[in-house]
Amino acid sequence: MRVWFCCRVKVKISTISFTAFITVCLLLLAVNFHTSSKVIQHQEDSEVHSLQRKELSSWHSPRLCTPKTNVMFLKTHKTASCTILNLLYRFGEKHNLTFALAKGYHFDYPKFFNSRSVQGFSEQSGQHYNMMCSHMRFNRPEVQKVMPADTFYISILRHPVSLAESSFNYFNFLAPAFKHSASFEDFIANPWKYYVPDLLFNHLARNMLWFDLGFDHNANFSLQFAQSVVAEIQQSFHFILLADYFDQSMVLLRDALCWSLDDVVTFRHNARTNAKPKCLSPAQEEQLKKWNALDWYLYQSFNTTFWKKVERFGKLRMDKEVAILQARREELQNLCLLKGGKPPEVKPSLGQGVERCQTGHVTMMTYTLNSNLSISDKELCSRMIREEYEYTDLMRKKQFPKT
Repeated sequence: MRVWFCCRVKVKISTISFTAFITVCLLLLAVNFHTSSKVIQHQEDSEVHSLQRKELSSWHSPRLCTPKTNVMFLKTHKTASCTILNLLYRFGEKHNLTFALAKGYHFDYPKFFNSRSVQGFSEQSGQHYNMMCSHMRFNRPEVQKVMPADTFYISILRHPVSLAESSFNYFNFLAPAFKHSASFEDFIANPWKYYVPDLLFNHLARNMLWFDLGFDHNANFSLQFAQSVVAEIQQSFHFILLADYFDQSMVLLRDALCWSLDDVVTFRHNARTNAKPKCLSPAQEEQLKKWNALDWYLYQSFNTTFWKKVERFGKLRMDKEVAILQARREELQNLCLLKGGKPPEVKPSLGQGVERCQTGHVTMMTYTLNSNLSISDKELCSRMIREEYEYTDLMRKKQFPKT
């Protein structure tokens, strides 16, 4: 009996020891697995960051194509065009290109463009310029007198509903139809109550894009007429960007021009600080589309063209390159801008008949640079935030130092 009891005790002790041993082993395995997981995760994170760096590097690397240096940009109103103007000025300054500059800050807008309005231009001299990007009402034959034959023509459109709301807020002191309306909703309800077709600057209240592109904004809509105008625009312009898909537009523009990543990275210019759009009913939106029927057809046509370009470019490739573009913008905002680009409000004076990038009848935003920038970074960042009038004056002094 005692022998049996002793054996039983030994068995119990052995069982306990074995259980403890197994427990310790399991704990060690868990710790090892946790550590290994961290190592693997760290390796995966490193690989992801390495891939991102590689992709960013590939955007900066020299490309096999030849960058285009002759560009004409038809600057339309309230379409993020000031932002594009900034990148064109930056590229031109960087590569010592010449600009067709207006004698003021626009080419006698809202008159049709005439080559005589270009500062220093003489048709007899046969002189051409690399870049043209100030406001005008497009007139192709006159533009062709100023720009080289291989010029790449671009412009930008915006959805007519959001464009109308933005225009009402920005131009309600200038366009008579807006000025006499009690509110935007009041104007939408009965635009003909306030709109007189021949009044100066009333084009800002109806089919403004159609007008800027050089066509009659008061023309009656017909499908045949609209199709013929769109076909003419397609003959004149190589690429129409969409403000509603700005980053995708920048990716396609970069590809078309064979430029680098930093050439098309921008900060927003001439944007409202109170940019929250009004909530319009479906009926109000439809009313605006009918009121701006020519612009609506124009936008739909080039929206279709735009997404066909995206399909040819590749949707997955587009998503990847948009992400790289946005990452670089964020990187530059954090480098350049106080609070990473959350600008204070500035109350500007009234505009002067055309969109002035730092003014308007609404509160616009401006940027403040970080104070601890190196000399080279400060130079880069200053270019990124430089506004239209300031950049125009700078290029004018460079091209006409004695005036």
